[in-house]
Amino acid sequence: MRCLRRLAVSLVGTMVLASTTRAQTPRGLVEVSGGGRAGFWTAFGLGAGAESFDLRDGVGYGSTLTEPTVSLRLGGTLGQHWRLGGEVLVWFHSVPGGTESLSSFLLVGQWYPMSAAGFYLKGGAGLGRNGVDFDNGFGSADVGFAVLGGAGWEIPVSRRFALVPAVDLAQHFYNGDRFNPSYRERLLQVGVGVLFQTGR
Repeated sequence: MRCLRRLAVSLVGTMVLASTTRAQTPRGLVEVSGGGRAGFWTAFGLGAGAESFDLRDGVGYGSTLTEPTVSLRLGGTLGQHWRLGGEVLVWFHSVPGGTESLSSFLLVGQWYPMSAAGFYLKGGAGLGRNGVDFDNGFGSADVGFAVLGGAGWEIPVSRRFALVPAVDLAQHFYNGDRFNPSYRERLLQVGVGVLFQTGR
């Protein structure tokens, strides 16, 4: 009988403690445990990018031009340490009668050193495009090779959504011909995005 009484007191105490803890949790917030990466994912981001180019004439990179950037990523999750996918990163600058843009079309991998934390390192490679598109439908562009390196942090706001501040450095290489010299262009961008995943 004494054992049953102790068991009943223990159960009541546990329920009171659980309800008190639940009451102390702010409404609208969801507790997200570490290691929650899973399934298909996509991320959309906005930022600011500092662009500069090097004509390979021995002078080096010129002055930077900082303008808005937009990015879109999507792919799949291999495990708590890896996400793979594709990314489009575009920097754009208004010019008279049109828009100048620097675009990266990449295959990317994101490595998370700690399974229970959102910090990641990113690397990618693909195609780069540097062009001017005019409002009348005409334009010109160079296409070359692009690589990218970066880092970011996924900050969970729910089981499926996260805010992602990030910094990326994209490097483009363009081959010349007998009329135009080869050159390279780089973009350092800082931005923040929203990530959605289906696996949680």
